[in-house]
Amino acid sequence: MMSNRNLDLVMTQEEDLEGAVRLASDLIDLLPFSGQKSHPLQKRAWPRTGVFDAQGDEIVGIPPEVERLCEAIVTCLIADICFDMQTLSAAIAPLLKGDCASARLH
Repeated sequence: MMSNRNLDLVMTQEEDLEGAVRLASDLIDLLPFSGQKSHPLQKRAWPRTGVFDAQGDEIVGIPPEVERLCEAIVTCLIADICFDMQTLSAAIAPLLKGDCASARLH
């Protein structure tokens, strides 16, 4: 049987994770992505329309590069370590607006 203290620790860890995911998503939403949001009322930057991969195919859903960026930010936040947003966001540069591809969030 789990003690109240252990249950509180689990709840705190879950809350910390949820908070870190929210913050990471908020940071990613600040980036100037190409295309438009799929729905004008959606809160998050992804999914989008009018964004194409290197082969010229339209990206459907959330690109794996964006998911990996979110995971990397969450990992740093949970571990309470500093991170360089410019370095972490380098992999998504092709998804940013043409003039902004080199102007990553930092």
